[in-house]
Amino acid sequence: MGLGISYSRFRYYLAVFAGNVASFVLQRILKSSASAMPGKVAMTIYPDILKLVDERCQNKIIITGTNGKTTTNNLLNHILREEYTRVLSNLRGANMLQGLVSAFLHDRRKEYDWGIFEVDEGSFKRVTQHLKPDYVLVTNFFRDQLDRYGEIEKAFQDILEALEPLDTTLILNADDPLVSNFRKLHKRNIYYGVAHNQQSTTQQKIVESRFCPACSSYLDYDYYNYGQLGGYHCPDCGFSNPEYDYQITGIDYQDHQYHYQFMDKDEKIKDIKFPYEGIYNAYNCCAALTTALEVGLPLDRVSHSIEHFEYHLGRMENFQFPEKITKIALVKNPIGLSETINSVSLDERTKSMLFVLNDNPADGKDVSWIWDAEVEKMGNVKNIKKIYCSGRRAEDIALRLKYAGVPVELVEVDDAMDQAIGKVLNEDVEIVYLLPTYTAVFQARELVLARLEGSSKKMSMIREYLKNLKLPGR
Repeated sequence: MGLGISYSRFRYYLAVFAGNVASFVLQRILKSSASAMPGKVAMTIYPDILKLVDERCQNKIIITGTNGKTTTNNLLNHILREEYTRVLSNLRGANMLQGLVSAFLHDRRKEYDWGIFEVDEGSFKRVTQHLKPDYVLVTNFFRDQLDRYGEIEKAFQDILEALEPLDTTLILNADDPLVSNFRKLHKRNIYYGVAHNQQSTTQQKIVESRFCPACSSYLDYDYYNYGQLGGYHCPDCGFSNPEYDYQITGIDYQDHQYHYQFMDKDEKIKDIKFPYEGIYNAYNCCAALTTALEVGLPLDRVSHSIEHFEYHLGRMENFQFPEKITKIALVKNPIGLSETINSVSLDERTKSMLFVLNDNPADGKDVSWIWDAEVEKMGNVKNIKKIYCSGRRAEDIALRLKYAGVPVELVEVDDAMDQAIGKVLNEDVEIVYLLPTYTAVFQARELVLARLEGSSKKMSMIREYLKNLKLPGR
């Protein structure tokens, strides 16, 4: 027995050592965030390391779903870190097992007040075999990387099966029929959503889930907020939005920021400003507010914290150049791209845009999703001077723009992202929008920062070269 414990401890310390060596090389030499590889190295040596994380966190929240995980995770961290000093989290979007373990290696303690983790839908079942969350927050289900996840019904079923044995509280987006269908697990459910508001519509072209998850009849909608999120009911079995515990009751867009009216379950109303565009951010804020209030924090402090949130991960992130603003917005699936173009259309400043489309494994090898996005909304974007297309599949997004009716003389293809960024930043406009897919977002951010701060781009270029290097058997 004693030898067994000693061997186990030896493997743990060896795993931590090897993971930290990997982290040192990646961070200090290659200037990488090292958000996943150190965890992968450590788990190879000590596969149960995530169970230790479970033991060391007094309270745990897992955030899953398709869109909004990283933003909601960062919002919740921003709120809870003002109240607690020991919070462990994977804040950079590395949301598979190795990402959670890497976060632990970078911030290793004997005990944490909170563990807050975003978890990829495809990894949820494996993560919850190790981590037993007190709360599970589910944001939404949209088609995303079909070659990895399959259709959204499969993602729902996988998470349903993983949730079934857990003793946990579910925090559910009431406006997504699939998410609200987790009610059938009969756990303690808390519902949040965005009520009908001036941004709601009665028509929506991209609706991922048109059928009642209870009886498979066609759902009727009173309004849409975006995608299939809105007010729905089934005429046959009566399945409909559950009653909100927390909700956003009003949304206004002024001076390039959103103004929300938030109502808690005691019907106390709070006006909140949020500087990041997109109706999807109303849902992200509502999800973070709901969770923070459920764990016992006061509304005044939580709302103040949200208003002072700053994002640094390429999700509608601003970079202020002397004569223009540059904004980076990650796009990775049809709904995300459609809603981002919708947000850009609200901005009347003179602008140029750069789309970066990659097809690396983490993006999904299949880029046909761009044909499901409402790229035709580009026709609503005002005062646009030039559109650049770059990335491994630059020609595909240029072709999509052409079929969406964008004049070809506005579009220029440049496969080299660094050059394309240089060109779009040289445009004489008030604002530049960069819309990269997942594997391009961090490099795009680094290249923009290099121009803003005058720092070197060399390590970023070397790292991308190594990532794309084709080795035998790889």
